[in-house]
Amino acid sequence: MTPKQIAIVQSQLQAVKSIGKPFAKVFYARLFQLAPDLRNLFNCTDNSKDRKLINMLCTTVHSLDNMDGLKVVAHNMGQRYSEQGVSDRHYDFFIQAMLETLEMALGDDFSGDAKAAWVSMLAMLKETLLEASSYREIEHTEWGHEVPMALVG
Repeated sequence: MTPKQIAIVQSQLQAVKSIGKPFAKVFYARLFQLAPDLRNLFNCTDNSKDRKLINMLCTTVHSLDNMDGLKVVAHNMGQRYSEQGVSDRHYDFFIQAMLETLEMALGDDFSGDAKAAWVSMLAMLKETLLEASSYREIEHTEWGHEVPMALVG
């Protein structure tokens, strides 16, 4: 992502956060339309999934300035999603549902450069999650900290 794209996504995040719960509800409704099998992977009666979606989005957007930090977060998410049965095609449905929800939420502000920035970020997130989920081991460094293999691979 370019610095301009990062700035656009970060500037639009506040609008998404301000409507967090309705945003998440619309997103999940669309996601489950696209991929009904995902409904079984999420606790659909648990309202915490709405909060978790917004938190994941915020963490991702704020980590765009720190790709190493994003890889650490993605390592954990990618492994968890893989263990839950999330496949490559599910990430494509996630991206489609997210883009459609962003378009509804941001209206006219979601076009041109802004849409391209979000597309770029979501594609990068998908790539990072898939890459991180393929690493199963943690490498121990000399000073005793655990480092996900995605950071050293």
